[in-house]
Amino acid sequence: MSKTTKNQSSLSRTLSLRVAISIGVGIMVGAGIFVFPGIASGQAGPAAMLSFLLAGSIAFIVALCTAELATAMPESGGGYYFVSRTFGPFWGMLIGIGQWLGLVFASAFYLYGFGSYLLDLLKEIGYQPGDPIILIGLATALLLTFINIMGTKSAGRLQNNVVLILTGILTLLFIYGVLQAFGIIGETSLPAPFAPMGYSPVFGVSALIFTSYLGFVQIATVGGEIINPQRNLPRALVASVLIVLCLYLLALFVTNSVLPVNQLKELGETAIVEVARSLIGDIGALIVLFAGLLATFSSANASILSSSRTIFALSKDRLVPEWVSDIHERFGTPHRALFLVGLPIVGILFIGKLEVLAEVASLLHLVIYGLICACVLKLRKKRPVWYVPGFKTPGYPVIPAVGMLAGFGLIFFMKPLSLMLGGSVLLVSALYYLAYAKGKTLTDPSPPHIEPQLRQPRILLPIALPLEKPIPLAILRNFTDLEVLLLGYKELKEQTSPEQFEEEDDGESQKELDKVKKELEDESFDVITELVFTRDVSQAIDNVILEYDCQALLVVKPIEELSRLLIPVYDINQLSKRYATVIYELTKASNLPASLMFIESDESSEDSENENTKDTSAMKSKAIKRLKQAGVQRNKIETSALKVSSISEAVEEKSESDDLVILVEANAKERENFINRIREKISNKIECPLLVVLEEREREEDTEREDSPAEDVEDVEEDKENNAS
Repeated sequence: MSKTTKNQSSLSRTLSLRVAISIGVGIMVGAGIFVFPGIASGQAGPAAMLSFLLAGSIAFIVALCTAELATAMPESGGGYYFVSRTFGPFWGMLIGIGQWLGLVFASAFYLYGFGSYLLDLLKEIGYQPGDPIILIGLATALLLTFINIMGTKSAGRLQNNVVLILTGILTLLFIYGVLQAFGIIGETSLPAPFAPMGYSPVFGVSALIFTSYLGFVQIATVGGEIINPQRNLPRALVASVLIVLCLYLLALFVTNSVLPVNQLKELGETAIVEVARSLIGDIGALIVLFAGLLATFSSANASILSSSRTIFALSKDRLVPEWVSDIHERFGTPHRALFLVGLPIVGILFIGKLEVLAEVASLLHLVIYGLICACVLKLRKKRPVWYVPGFKTPGYPVIPAVGMLAGFGLIFFMKPLSLMLGGSVLLVSALYYLAYAKGKTLTDPSPPHIEPQLRQPRILLPIALPLEKPIPLAILRNFTDLEVLLLGYKELKEQTSPEQFEEEDDGESQKELDKVKKELEDESFDVITELVFTRDVSQAIDNVILEYDCQALLVVKPIEELSRLLIPVYDINQLSKRYATVIYELTKASNLPASLMFIESDESSEDSENENTKDTSAMKSKAIKRLKQAGVQRNKIETSALKVSSISEAVEEKSESDDLVILVEANAKERENFINRIREKISNKIECPLLVVLEEREREEDTEREDSPAEDVEDVEEDKENNAS
């Protein structure tokens, strides 16, 4: 591998769950919790709490949709990556540039606020430094850019510590205010009346304050660097929204308990400082100013980190020059992408008036949020082979549809100037795409739980010539991008040599094989053919599997309609990722139910019964997890336990004519014997077709690495939760 290629490799996974949550909370708490309580309460009174609850509910829906997309595509780029892989590079470019510039404007706004808070804090303690807000913001921007270049882990540690201190300060202050409002400390002062201006301002205020919830999707922007994304991404997204929603509701409740609506309207963005002063005196004002410093600092740091990953993702897709995605050899960070974030921030700081630009950032993010929900709707319907999310949005399709409409709907409450500027950013992005990136293609995502070679699975279909049974097209039609290896064979008697029979056959078998090939090609399948004359069919099948690296073997049986998957499970080692992917291909369009049969030997002694029960429980939890990864809904998974002497006996007892029996090869080294058992003891006893998922030769060596005991324990706990629900 060349040095250049190495520099453009994926970023390391170094961000923990705690750091991922702190990135989302750090951006969302930001300046919003210090600026909006006074402004919102001045417009709607205590009913502004409903505005924050409404905006938070929309954010929560988008967080659920983002969690689904992020577990299917845990890559850097977040909203840009999701939209580009769902709707194509053109829409990806619009969202990518919008996400990058939106975060650049937001970072500049936060840094300007940081300078303002620092000056106010200095003035509060009696020092008059003049008015160098821009210089303070500029120096802080350069400092944060340098910290992020030094390493993602260092930047994440800084972010985590700052957010912990900030949320701790705010929580203590607001809890003290709640205790005072309920009369536990001092006199009771509950906010009343609740809606002095009526309920009509609630929706307008929701649009105004929605900028407070712009940070959670940026967790997905650094998804390529989060440890164990299948578990940590959904938790971080949902937890960050809920934490911030609780903080905002506490802030609104305390603000309206301490000061009347008229005074809040007059104070506006400085109201929270006066609220703290009223609660605990001048020390309260100092605490809030200090917390404001931390909030704007953490928001700027998280925005710089996330924005650089958007540029990094655009560069890896060659929609902007490839040199942008180079990774620093020493620090392992995208240093050039970080410079393309830090330098524009420095320039924008000199504009000074950034309120309108902050609203433009909100507008661009609302477009992203609406499209994120649209991605879930489209991908669930289309179900491409790579889309196997570890988390699914509940209430589909209603919840994603509501999120999409709400996200786009709030845009119409924006100011006309903001709409013009946001539209200009999207227009410039479109023109750039047409001039530079038109015609570029994007690679499909590579989720860690889907094997890359199964993007176009190759199924071996052995048929005895002349063909006596019809090809099971009802099964093959469930696959997309399928390659069929059609093996036509003539099983010879012991005394007949292959050479002698081939001469006597005079091409008749080849004509039969070509006829079947044409039937499959008419169904738009890619078909490879092999013709063999052999005394040992199992060995011939084994040889072809190895030569062509087949992923599955389909035993022909006539079938008109496929209605159920029947899956005997007898060995935990057979429950591989390949098994999940092949089943995903079968169920993605038809959403077939699956019946799992857990097989125990009926010859087990009493001493081994408890051990067998434990093994069955482990197999059950793991099998259900694999089926859920394959897209089978939990309520469509049926389980049963059988005590029989053989698999063939179990299959014969439970199978029906419109089933598809799925066996999984547990030991590839003994494949020939396995195929013999299928042909002699299983296939002849059932009326339905049979699909065998084939494992790689090195499967036994990889079993422990792929499925650790810790994962098995997690699977069991997850299954307990599923059963309880």
